[in-house]
Formats: sequence, structure tokens, C-alpha cells
Amino acid sequence: MEFNIKDKKELLLLTIISTVLVVYYIIFNTKLGIYCSDVYVYLLNALYYSGTNIHSNKSIYLSPIVCFLTSLIFDLGYVDKVAIFIVTGILAIIGNIGLYLLLRFRFDKLLSLTGAIIYATLALNLAWLANGSLDIPAVTFTIWLVYFVILAMKKNPKYYIVVFPLFVIGFFTRYTVGLVLPPLLLYYFYENSFKINREEIKFILIGVAFAIILFAIITTTITTMGDGNLVFDGLLSSGVGGNLGSTYDNSYNPDFGYYLANMGNFISSSNTTFVAKTPALNNPTPLAGLVFLILIVGAALWVKRNKFEFTKTEITGIIICLIALITFSWFTSTITIIMTMIGLFLIGKDSKYKMGFFMLAWILAYLTFQSYYIVKVNRYIIPIFPPLVYFIMVAVDEINAKINRKNILPIILIVLFLIQGFAFVHTFEETNEFNAPEKMTNYIKENVDNWENIQIGNYNIRPYYWYLGRNSPGIESSNPQKILDSNVTYYISNIKQKNLTNYTEVTQIENLHLYRKNT
Repeated sequence: MEFNIKDKKELLLLTIISTVLVVYYIIFNTKLGIYCSDVYVYLLNALYYSGTNIHSNKSIYLSPIVCFLTSLIFDLGYVDKVAIFIVTGILAIIGNIGLYLLLRFRFDKLLSLTGAIIYATLALNLAWLANGSLDIPAVTFTIWLVYFVILAMKKNPKYYIVVFPLFVIGFFTRYTVGLVLPPLLLYYFYENSFKINREEIKFILIGVAFAIILFAIITTTITTMGDGNLVFDGLLSSGVGGNLGSTYDNSYNPDFGYYLANMGNFISSSNTTFVAKTPALNNPTPLAGLVFLILIVGAALWVKRNKFEFTKTEITGIIICLIALITFSWFTSTITIIMTMIGLFLIGKDSKYKMGFFMLAWILAYLTFQSYYIVKVNRYIIPIFPPLVYFIMVAVDEINAKINRKNILPIILIVLFLIQGFAFVHTFEETNEFNAPEKMTNYIKENVDNWENIQIGNYNIRPYYWYLGRNSPGIESSNPQKILDSNVTYYISNIKQKNLTNYTEVTQIENLHLYRKNT
């Protein structure tokens, strides 16, 4: 499908559904509070872009795109956590629209709409929707990047002018967007072999030039604001080098199969609890079972419909992929991804299913990297959802070819996933933990005179830099002697203090305790 809006009714319907869903989750997340503490860092970075620096020099490299967009809302006079909910929510809507357009390269309007709605309402997406986290916004830019690359190759090379700057924007939203490059290169080699067509060169060079300028502007900005520190280059080198991550991280998990084992929960779950302040999805529903059944039946029908006669080149590709799978834990994720791409190239270069192999490569690139990385958070696997939805729609298409009423299954899926979209909030355990910091700081602002100029120590600087400003040093609650030595006037603790002499407890709000120094 060219970049020519022909599906106005479907796009309008999808936009309305996506907007209502996002507004619904912004309201829900506002009541729930911020459970991903990284969001406080992004809010402080946004504040820095608006002119107020609260110890953000060392973190300003984190997602300058989302933080800058949030700062624009701050500049309008609305300085609130909801601002970043709005930004990430709008980007989610744009991603849903982009996926619809991407699916239209392969499917009809109804199947494309079905796929976009399924993507928007997958349980894991809903758990991180419009809450200030970066994963869904990053996938939005990945979707549009893939869309424009395919447009440039299949329709008009002028779209390369958009491709390269869009990659820079996606990269500076979340650096793992770079993992889509190997699959995109694979698809380019599928379509053009290892040569660049003459008519493409002009547009590629223009796109690269714009990308370099944009990259220079962003890096100069964050380097200047970061006092000369360009930290993301270290993240890149460690990622490419196969850094496993820290064993001291709260999300340390060496299980290679974590994401695959939980895929049913990620599709549809009936219980959401918080583990280490991260929503853990439990108890997959029958809807997840239905999706797996559709995939299995669709795959069986596809295999039955196709006659396979493997060439020596294809057999070599299969062997390379198998070696990559068997030796997965022996080498770095980078080596495994490269081997997998080589294998898929040999398997798919003469196939009529090049798009399918590209989507498989998309899944494997992210799944390999994130499974290898020993710090595992469920949201890290969200980037595989667009290609997963693609295969679900392929399966539905195969099943439709065998039945007379072809609209039934897509409509059933739309209805069931829309119900999940709005019912999912009721799967969350009831908790006031994540609103407690805001309630505590509101109490301080209402009851402590001249609070802006008083040292108010706390157990976690992230929320309190945001709510209280610079005069809020972080001190571990488990070390009362450090609290006493710090000589802070007030201290916010997340545990009951028994040996904090010379301090009196003023109030308790949820699990938080406020202590005042005796005078």
C-alpha cells in the first residue's frame, strides 16, 4: 500500500478506538501512580529541556525524543506527570495507525484492522500503555521505519529521505531500535541483492545527510547539557559486544526461555501483580489459547498448501540457523543474530515469502538479544509484537481460505480483544504504593513552612527530585546512622524506623513514614 490514504473509514475507526483506549489508560495510570521509576528520570529530563535542571546532567542522554516532546507540554504551563502519559499515549496511537498501513502490504482492510487492534490490546502492551515508559513509543518508530523502507524499495525510492532521519529519531527514543537494522538489511538484500540501484542513490544520500545533521544536533545537545558526557556510546559498545548485564539488577534472570514461556500471559492474562515494582502478568486466559490455536491451525494449513523442495542453498541456510540455535549460549547475541540473518538469507532469497522471512528475522533479532541479556523485564519483548501479529493474520488468512464466511473470525478477534482492552485494568492488584510519594510530598507542601529551602532526605531520589526539587538527598532507609549523620531536617522512609534517635515520626501515608528532626 502506498503512502496514500485510501482506507479512510478504517483509519478513522482505528484512530477513535486507539484514542479512547489511550485516554482510558491515562486516567487509570494517573490513579495508579508511576510504578516504573525510570519515568521520573524522563520527567526530570523533560524539565531540564524546559530550563530547570534538577540533577539531570548525567541522565539527559536517556530518550531525548520523548523527554523533549514532554517538555513542550511543560512549556505550555502544564508541568505534571500526566504530560508524559499524554506523549507516550499519542505515540502509541501513531504506532497503531502505522501497523495498519504496514499490514496492508499483505492483507485486506479487515485483516489489517484486526491486526492493529490485536496489537493495541495485547495484555503486555496494555500493562505499559500511556504510562511514560519508552517501549511502545520505540516500537511506533520501528513500525514506521519498516513501513517507509518497504515503500522505498517497492514503490518509490524517494521515501529513503524519510527512512534515515526516522531511524535516528527511533534510536534516540530507545537505543534498542537499532536491533531492527539486521532484519531490514536482510530484506534489502532479498529485494536488491547486494547492490544499490542507481535510482536509489540520490535519495539515500539525501536521507543520510538529513540523518547525520539530525544526529549531530541531538548528540551536541545532550553532550552540552550533560557537561560533556556522552554515555549512550558505552551502552552501544556493551550491547554490540554482548554484555550480559548486571547480576545485581532487581530483574536479573538468566533463564533464556523466559519470554517464550510467558508468551501466553503477554497475549492475554487474568491477573496482574507487581513484582519489584514491575507488572507481572499471570494466568493466561482462553483468549491466549485461541490465538495459539489459530497460529497452529494456520501454520498447518500453510504447510499443507505448499510443496517444499529444498535446494542445497536453502538446506545450508537451515543448517546455519540450527547451528545458531544450538550454540545460542556459546557466543554473544551479536554473533547469533548475524548467523541467523545469514541463514535466513540463504533460505529466503529465492522465496515468494520474503516478507514472512523478514518478519521472522524481526522476531528473532529481538528475541535473541533480549533472551541472551540476563536483565529481563517483560516490556523489553514488546518489539516482537508487530511481526507476531503479522503471523497471526497470516494464520487467520489461511483459515479464511477454508471457510465461506470470511469475516467471522476477524470480527470475533476484534470483539474479544476490544473487551480485553477495556477490562484489563481490572486484572491489576489493588495498591496505593505508587501514589504514596506524591501524597507524602503533598502533605509536606501543605504542612511544612518554607519546605523548598529545607533538606528533606528520602529513600529514593527519583520521585522526590521530581516532587520536591534539589533539596532532597537520597539516604538508604536501612542505615539509620547515615540518616543521623546527614543532619537532614526531615526524612521520608519506606520502612518503620526503630533506632532513628533525635527524630520524631510526623505522619504515615501508606507504606511511607515522615520523620522530623528534634530541635
